[in-house]
Amino acid sequence: MLVGVGNMGHALLHYRFHERNKMKIVMAFDVDSHKEVGTKTPDGIPIYGISQIKEKIKDADIKTAILTVPSVKAQEVANILVDAGIKGIMSFSPVHLHLPKEIVVQYVDLTSELQTLLYFMKKEHD
Repeated sequence: MLVGVGNMGHALLHYRFHERNKMKIVMAFDVDSHKEVGTKTPDGIPIYGISQIKEKIKDADIKTAILTVPSVKAQEVANILVDAGIKGIMSFSPVHLHLPKEIVVQYVDLTSELQTLLYFMKKEHD
């Protein structure tokens, strides 16, 4: 499941995980007032309001979430995810999350990755 249907969230929703790794995003969430809540992606992934997250996660027995919300909301949403039963979070928000030690968090920092790429490209050409 994915939380945060902004630019990054849309990109991930359209990425065909299941064709490459037998993984797939089965549902997405955003604020209840988001214009896409109540719709589905072209691939049929339903988009729900965050107020339904606990019920939907429990019904689908989901344990992993991708977090693509603004930094200022990351901790609040991560707490909701943990409360709903999520055990693993991939976070694209550039803030450290304070969660129980049994929750596995993988941080994806695109700025850091790009800096690493540029460093090695420069090193190759020196």
